[in-house]
Amino acid sequence: MEQVQAAPTADLGKKYQIFGSLDLDDKGRVRSTYPSWYFGHMTENLKEEVNRMEHQIDNDLLPRSEVSITKDRLVSKKKQLKELEQSIPNIVGRDKDKVAKIRDELGGAISESMFSRDQMKKGLSDVAQELKRKTEPCIKLPAEVRQFAEACNVKMKNGMVTRDGAAKVWKIASKLLGESSNTEALRRD
Repeated sequence: MEQVQAAPTADLGKKYQIFGSLDLDDKGRVRSTYPSWYFGHMTENLKEEVNRMEHQIDNDLLPRSEVSITKDRLVSKKKQLKELEQSIPNIVGRDKDKVAKIRDELGGAISESMFSRDQMKKGLSDVAQELKRKTEPCIKLPAEVRQFAEACNVKMKNGMVTRDGAAKVWKIASKLLGESSNTEALRRD
């Protein structure tokens, strides 16, 4: 995967960039399951922490011995916040349409691979089959979706992914579009 520090725009025609520099280890490999920007509460917590530190410094609420340490932490936290905000792919126009299409295609495939709510209620679902669908590749991906799945750090085998892998890609696409990312919404009645 190509190593890029930040993703100000999502160049979806050529290469998807989902994970930012905060998500990469020292060797440039993805170290997290989901991108940092996926979790909105992380950004909010970081903003609150920066605001709190700034308030403490500006209003002399810290002991003198803690001021320089807090200033150093503040610089570090501001850098982290900036990297987090820069890592959010900016999708508009055709790129947004492509992600929506990927989400729709995956949503249908995931839905078909899930037992319906009715089957679950009646006890007709098979636990072994459910486990197999979650852990073994069972969803074939078209080329465009495959490229997006690779960017989402989902493992593929012969162009196929597990249902959990497909769900991860669907969740990331949903978050990019500002949609709900709860896969249970895909389960048929």
